[in-house]
Amino acid sequence: MLPDSAPAFGVDAPAYVAIRAVMYLAALTIIGSCAFILLIATRVSHLSGSYLEVSAVVPATRKLARWATVVLAFAMIGRLLAQGFMIGEGETMILMPLLSDTVWGWGWIAGAAATVLIGASLIIGSGKRASWHITAVGAVALAFSFSITGHAASTSSPLVHVIFDAIHVMAAGGWLGTLLVVATIGLHTVMMLPIEKRAAAAVELIGAFSTFAITCVATLAVTGTIAAWSHLPTVSALWLTTYGLALFRKLVFIGLTGLVGVFNWQYIKPRLANPATISTLRKSAVVELTIGLVVVILTAILVGTSPPDTDDGAAPAAHYIQPSASTLHSLPS
Repeated sequence: MLPDSAPAFGVDAPAYVAIRAVMYLAALTIIGSCAFILLIATRVSHLSGSYLEVSAVVPATRKLARWATVVLAFAMIGRLLAQGFMIGEGETMILMPLLSDTVWGWGWIAGAAATVLIGASLIIGSGKRASWHITAVGAVALAFSFSITGHAASTSSPLVHVIFDAIHVMAAGGWLGTLLVVATIGLHTVMMLPIEKRAAAAVELIGAFSTFAITCVATLAVTGTIAAWSHLPTVSALWLTTYGLALFRKLVFIGLTGLVGVFNWQYIKPRLANPATISTLRKSAVVELTIGLVVVILTAILVGTSPPDTDDGAAPAAHYIQPSASTLHSLPS
């Protein structure tokens, strides 16, 4: 039973969901930028006779990652204030106990430190490979901070599930984040080449991305299944609980995104030898990214929904109880 004075603002409040969604979008963009430079563009540039040089895509990718880091920083601050406001039952802001005495607070501090590291490497760094490696380290730390402040830390085996959840976040960035960079910067750079070189460059770029994307999707499937198994006591909980339904909606849109990806892989990729197909690919990528945006929003909603293994319902009573140092440890978000 929730107390009569329970506040309207909680972890599932629209404003809090929006903050998490923006935070995830920024993080996926940063992860995708790192993957694009270190794994996609570098690989393509090393191919014999390649027309696409890493130096041609680094400035724009670095600029995109910088702006994503700025957005991430504001979203991280917003998340801390929202969590503190929620802990204070919508009447006061509780920050210092939250940061110093809770696992959530420690995870947030780790994420804030990762954001500073990412920003420093992108602003101070020269854009060379070494600075991108530092950015990647920050991105990995950021993924772990999300896991520590999410459902994974509340499972019976938190260490194992935090690791798998962090891998899940990195795989999501590797798929959707890298797709964003490929569609906006990679293909734009290809279109700037002389027309006789565009088809070959597009084939190289999409070939490298497709291999990487398949690996990321497979990783998402494995880690996502592990996460679902840890939170859903039965298969029927997928449609009989609030958390299960939130997960089911996310799975539906992931499936739609995957279908568009398969279409790109099976239908468009074999036809890239024709330069005119590149414009079709860009339109298809926009569709895939739009559905991916919905997936990110649904993920932000899912993170604010209590798994049935804790207490089925969208708003656990723990959200509204004046916390002590011990009760703060178990609060989600």
